Amino acid sequence: MGWQIAYSRLPHDFSGLPFKMKKLTQLIKITPQVSGGGLRLQLHNHFGDEPLVFDRLEVSDNEKMQGAKMITRGGQTRIVIASHGTAQTDTLPFQVTAGQPLYFRMCATCNQSYVDFSCVYDETFYNAIITRSATAIPQLPHNWQARKGWFCLSHLEVWTDQKLPLIELTGDSLAETGMLETGLIKHLQGQAVVVNTGISGNRLLHDAPKDGPLYQTFGQALEKRAKEIAYQGSHPVIAMIGSNDLVLPLIDAESTHELITPAEYLAGVKHLKEIFDAQHCPLIMTTIPPFSPRVDEEQAGVLLDAQQRRLLINQELRKLAWVVDLDPLLLDDKGGLKKNYDFGDHLHLNEAGGMAVARAILLKTRQLDDWP
Repeated sequence: MGWQIAYSRLPHDFSGLPFKMKKLTQLIKITPQVSGGGLRLQLHNHFGDEPLVFDRLEVSDNEKMQGAKMITRGGQTRIVIASHGTAQTDTLPFQVTAGQPLYFRMCATCNQSYVDFSCVYDETFYNAIITRSATAIPQLPHNWQARKGWFCLSHLEVWTDQKLPLIELTGDSLAETGMLETGLIKHLQGQAVVVNTGISGNRLLHDAPKDGPLYQTFGQALEKRAKEIAYQGSHPVIAMIGSNDLVLPLIDAESTHELITPAEYLAGVKHLKEIFDAQHCPLIMTTIPPFSPRVDEEQAGVLLDAQQRRLLINQELRKLAWVVDLDPLLLDDKGGLKKNYDFGDHLHLNEAGGMAVARAILLKTRQLDDWP
């Protein structure tokens, strides 16, 4: 018996765009990927400059929170997370069943700023809602095209005799939105636990721009993030990255001079592989998926240039044994993302796209000698 991660999505840094709330209730649906007889949580305040206080943290097997059990820390119901720190809750005896959702309600009655933020679009396994009340029992939203966000809850661990390997999904919003994650979880149920470190807006080679609060949430370059070990021990990593290295210069003034060349991107990819190899973490990457976002007429030439750079990059990437070529799967005859896999913005995957890419990635894993 021992502790096994059954869910993990690392919160991102929203200190440039903090959520300031006098009171808070958040309801979070988490579907564990492991069964067991007890649970504990890791709570995250890594990016906050002030301690955070939650007056109540409960778990239930139903959304209405009927029969909810209190989760404590140090025997106390009031849980404080130190600034730039984490807090691990006490063990709660609780029957956890893989694939059966759990619901966590966290309430705070004091005026606080929350900057450790997680979100998802696909609600198959995860969902959340935030209200500005400390007494509410909010209802979860059901709109797959809307973002569902929550604060501070980063890990669910289960006390179990199961020992499943972790597979880390990282990269940009193609990882964070949950479409690909859902596909991987469905295919890997009972075989591995998929954990997520994707960040919307993330790039391989450049850090987040500083010329706008939203842009500041895009995180450090994946090249840098990869050096910060999020999960101990060797584990496979799946990375989807590169779209923003090409697209962000179209919409952000500060990034205009950071439009990458194919040679720069390919050097970054090889460096990323070296970083994960040194950590004994087998890496699978994908080619950069097709994109055709709506742009102003005067930017049409810049978009075409970015699309041509994507083709040149992918031409070299597909020569690498550990790279999954997505163009045969996703590319339409006009150079954009196929309609049946399109989220609607011509950039992101919908549910069908996530499932298709997950299948392609897992097919590649079976062809690699170093993949567990």
